[in-house]
Amino acid sequence: NEFLTDVSTEQLALIFSTAETWAEVDPAWPAEPILRFSPGTDSGTFDYFVEHVFDSDETPLLAAKNLQLSEDDNVLVQGVEGSPYAVGYFGFAYYIENQAKLKAAAIWNGSKFVAPSAQVVEDGSYQPLARPLFIYTRESLLAEKPEVLGFVNFYVENMQALVPDVGYITLPENLYQEQVAKVTPFLP
Repeated sequence: NEFLTDVSTEQLALIFSTAETWAEVDPAWPAEPILRFSPGTDSGTFDYFVEHVFDSDETPLLAAKNLQLSEDDNVLVQGVEGSPYAVGYFGFAYYIENQAKLKAAAIWNGSKFVAPSAQVVEDGSYQPLARPLFIYTRESLLAEKPEVLGFVNFYVENMQALVPDVGYITLPENLYQEQVAKVTPFLP
């Protein structure tokens, strides 16, 4: 897809729902059918996209024509790569891994179009499509089960060093320190 260089969330909503052709979203774009590729409904990426593009209503996305859902991001990459009229979304790590085959669109963040990069995801300006990933547990489990505390502590102590290895982006230092502060009271 060479014509989609930047997009607003309103346009994304049309692209992933009722617009049947690209020209219906922008008359300068081709009058060709939109081929859509989306993570499956069990995906956190799907949930986040629906929350921020469709105000938490998945119905328009799921009713869209030419939609392929997959829990396998490699299937989504292959689908997008397979047609100049295809569009998809998935985690940044899969884009980075396949950037020679794909083109990422800049997103309107309320004041300007911002292309995805590690820096704009970390500094928060790639909004509304950037999200932090967390693990959750009950405080009672941290207090009662040393193995849970051990795992969570290992995760927090090592996440800044390990997450880049899988293509994710580290938390900003202030947010990282908030996570450390949540675990520290439970440590012996």
